[in-house]
Amino acid sequence: MRAIVFGLDGASFNLLKPLIEKGKLPNIERILREGVHSDMESCLPPVTSPNWKCYSTGKNPGKLGIFWWENIDLKKKRVYFPRERIYKHKEIWDYLGENGYTVGVINMPLTYPPKKVRGFMVSGGPDAGEKDYTYPKEIESRLKREFNYRVNARWLNHIKTDEEKAVEEIYQLIQSRFDAAQMLIEEYQPDFLHLTVFYINTLQHYFWNNEYVEKGWQIIDKNIGKFLGSDTNIFLMSDHGTNEIEQVFYINSWLEKEGYLKLKRMYTTKLLHSLGITKQNMWRLAQTLRMLQIIKKIIPKSVVASLPTDSGTVEREGKAPMVDWDNTVAIASGQGPVYLNVENDKKGELVNELIRKLESLVNPTTGKRVASKVYTKEEIYSGSYLSEAPDIIIDQAPGTHIRGGVGNESIFESTSGWRAENRRYGIFAACGPDVIIREIKEVSILDLAPTILSLFGVPYSGDMDGKILPCIREDTRKYGRERERIRKIIKRKNL
Repeated sequence: MRAIVFGLDGASFNLLKPLIEKGKLPNIERILREGVHSDMESCLPPVTSPNWKCYSTGKNPGKLGIFWWENIDLKKKRVYFPRERIYKHKEIWDYLGENGYTVGVINMPLTYPPKKVRGFMVSGGPDAGEKDYTYPKEIESRLKREFNYRVNARWLNHIKTDEEKAVEEIYQLIQSRFDAAQMLIEEYQPDFLHLTVFYINTLQHYFWNNEYVEKGWQIIDKNIGKFLGSDTNIFLMSDHGTNEIEQVFYINSWLEKEGYLKLKRMYTTKLLHSLGITKQNMWRLAQTLRMLQIIKKIIPKSVVASLPTDSGTVEREGKAPMVDWDNTVAIASGQGPVYLNVENDKKGELVNELIRKLESLVNPTTGKRVASKVYTKEEIYSGSYLSEAPDIIIDQAPGTHIRGGVGNESIFESTSGWRAENRRYGIFAACGPDVIIREIKEVSILDLAPTILSLFGVPYSGDMDGKILPCIREDTRKYGRERERIRKIIKRKNL
């Protein structure tokens, strides 16, 4: 195999290096020591969606048309996720397959339903379902039979009431990804493999850096060690980093207080929350009664979406009916994006006003800022979907978790259900026979697709936003280009 990419969701050197220094992660330490590594900048907002697609396509969200787990369509007064766009652009495995290489993709978010590749694909959560998640289709039954494979955690909603059971299930999910990889590698012998470990970030969200998280990373490290010492080039990367939460900022509550956002019909939400009728409580009860699948079938998604969360907010698509769109001039998603509902000739003034306010906004209790910096969309996005992009994007200050729901009466809180939040800088590391050991800096998640394709000598679209990192041996790239030249000659002569 030429290359394996281990996608470690939420991996961050500020958490990993203390574990490495304690000798807890010997295999990851070996990769850092024998290869190259650097902090890696994610696209804003630094979230699973869209950053896994930014990695696999080499393109920024303005070209993908995906800006978070929700897009806000001001003209149609809706909050939605544009799932039809997830396969609009070629990904690393598409380019490789077209050039004669076999590929495998395991557990990457935003790959559901799986698409046809020259090899195999196993879709990943949190957005994939528990059936029809593999290509070829017959892989699914084997994964379930041999590894009791599940895409998503069943007991995550119980993590506050039975954390040991929930955590143990997460360990099993992590291990099953590597077990599946071993089986599928033996059968398909892919030239390239991508494997995402998603639920390690869930552990970090709930527990930050305690013993549960440490054990999760040790499971990962042990399994990565099985792939070292061969002729394979190993890449470690993450979609974003992680840091401990020091404050929670309910941005839509702030926008409402400042007069930018107008809401309606919140009395029903507040009543449901006061009665303990929340989305999480419903799922917990359904799971306890073993009626989860039945309830999912009989209760419309719109009803579930309109239920408040444990914090009292209505999230994602459920918040659309709560918004008085005609009298709203600004509304936000979680973790950074803010959309402005004004005419273009008035937008510039409002953009400047909000940037000024948000960059100077501090928690009155702690004096802590909510933003490291606030950007206009033109500063960080480009592409055909720029007009749909959020107008301003907040880079969360360290320790700040921005919630995007509506209905919470507080603007600031000290804690939420999470102990850790995403940060802009994740990790990059690589080692292997084709990797040059040198210091590299200013690595972007957009650089990985062109860099990996250069390892194989495969040409790629000129509208990728990333660059080839200077860590791949030039003779390797030349070999790949020569292989591509011969392939084209053979194809042209129909040999």
